[in-house]
Amino acid sequence: MKTFHSPTLKICLVTLLFTFLTGAFVHGQDIIVQKNGEEIKAKVDQVLNTEIKYRKADNLTGPLYSLKKAEVFMIKYENGTKDVFTEQPVISSAQKTPVKKISITDKDLQPARNATILGGALIIPILGLGITSGAIDDNPGLTIPMGAVATIIGAIGIPVVAHMAGKTRNATGVEGNPGLRLAGWIGYGLALSDACVILGLAAGGANTSGGPTYSVAALGSIASVIMAIDANQTVGQAKSLKMTSSIQPTFGTIRDFRGKQYPAMGFRINF
Repeated sequence: MKTFHSPTLKICLVTLLFTFLTGAFVHGQDIIVQKNGEEIKAKVDQVLNTEIKYRKADNLTGPLYSLKKAEVFMIKYENGTKDVFTEQPVISSAQKTPVKKISITDKDLQPARNATILGGALIIPILGLGITSGAIDDNPGLTIPMGAVATIIGAIGIPVVAHMAGKTRNATGVEGNPGLRLAGWIGYGLALSDACVILGLAAGGANTSGGPTYSVAALGSIASVIMAIDANQTVGQAKSLKMTSSIQPTFGTIRDFRGKQYPAMGFRINF
């Protein structure tokens, strides 16, 4: 019986043996994938709440290393299973600001309540004196003073209404109705400028009775009513907010799945 010693056969056997041993080594280790993309070939010993303990794959009897769990994205185990570590964005509790209590009292609401009443009450002198002044066309000595009084009442009273409602808004943080308030200020400006023009013409001897005077009186009354409605809405919003017990602004950081931190700001409302 002859024995064949082929060099090619020996090379094939050595190659197969090397491949088998290499494959056994590769598949007999765990791979720790960090969030920065780096990989560690290791044998994982423990996975704790905040850290991962492992030994290096090329020195399984060597020292035990530890790695922060927050820095690890995934562990690929030798049996083919995986552990993926993801974190929900959280706000650092250490950076929360103290709770700011919202304490709205009737004293805070009272200015806007008074503004609602005053805004409605101003209709009587503005519209009453304005119409009366416009109806009298043969007595300038009476028409001009009445028109002037109506103008002064509107010129002072409407800003007072707005100021009183503003005090409640500043104290409670509500907005009222900004659009309605803007319309009120526009009406106020038009009524005041027109009233001054009519008074000037009347003082010069022109006949300003009737329609022009009535229009100015109506415009001033509408501006006063609009401011009163805005004040009333301010009261309603403040009453609703009064039911909220506290509001807590929070300032901190959030982390994405790679562990990168970003600044964050928000509000927590407790009911």
